[in-house]
Amino acid sequence: MYPAKHYQTSEEIITHYHDIIESNPLATLLFSHQSEIDVSHIPCHFSLKTSSTNTQQLERSTLTAHVSKHHPLAEVLQHSAVALQLVFHGEDAYISPRDVAKQHSHAQSVPTWNYAKVHVSGTAQEVKDVDDKYQYMAASTAYFEQRLSKNNMTQPWSIEEAPAIAIKKMLNAITIFSITITHLEGRFKLSQNKSKAVQKEIAEQLTTRGVEELGQLMLAL
Repeated sequence: MYPAKHYQTSEEIITHYHDIIESNPLATLLFSHQSEIDVSHIPCHFSLKTSSTNTQQLERSTLTAHVSKHHPLAEVLQHSAVALQLVFHGEDAYISPRDVAKQHSHAQSVPTWNYAKVHVSGTAQEVKDVDDKYQYMAASTAYFEQRLSKNNMTQPWSIEEAPAIAIKKMLNAITIFSITITHLEGRFKLSQNKSKAVQKEIAEQLTTRGVEELGQLMLAL
C-alpha cells in the first residue's frame, strides 16, 4: 500500500489541504495528451464567489486557472472537458539523524525527507464567454495582488490600470478554465511513524532552519 498507512491522511484535516493549496498556488499540472503525460506548471486558486454581503469568498470545490493558447491543454479544451491532476507543493526538508537527541537516535538512525503535498483530481472546462473571461482575470488579479500587498504593504495593482488594448490582447492569448474537484488527497510525510517526542524535536529543528510551516504542520497533526 502506498503511501504507507501511517502517512495517509483523512478528510478530518481537509483544512490543511486547503491551506497548502492557498499558500502554494503554483501547481504541477498533469494530463494525458496524445498517448503521453503532459507536465507543466500553472498558477491557480479556489474560485471566488460574491456573497449576499457583496464580499468575495473562496469556493473550495472549484479551482480556476489559465494557460497560454499554445499550451496543449488549450487545444483539447476547445472540444471537450478534460480530466487532469494537479500537485500543490507544500514545504519539504531533509531530515538528519542529528535532528534528534542522542537518546532518540534509535528512532531516527538514518536520514529521510519530510514533505507536505496535496494531489487534486478534477475535470477542467473552458471559460469561453468574453465577459466571464474578463471577470475571471479581474478577480484572479485582485486575489493575488491582495496576498502580495499583505506581505510588502504596497498598494495592490488593479486590472483597470492596464490599457484596454493590453487587456484585450492578453485575453486573446490565454485559455481560462475552471476545474471541478473530484478528489482531494494529502501526501503528508511528517514522521508520523515516530513518537510524539521525536516528532517535536524534528519540528523544532525545522523551525530553526526556517522551514516553519512544515514544522508547525508536524505539531498540528
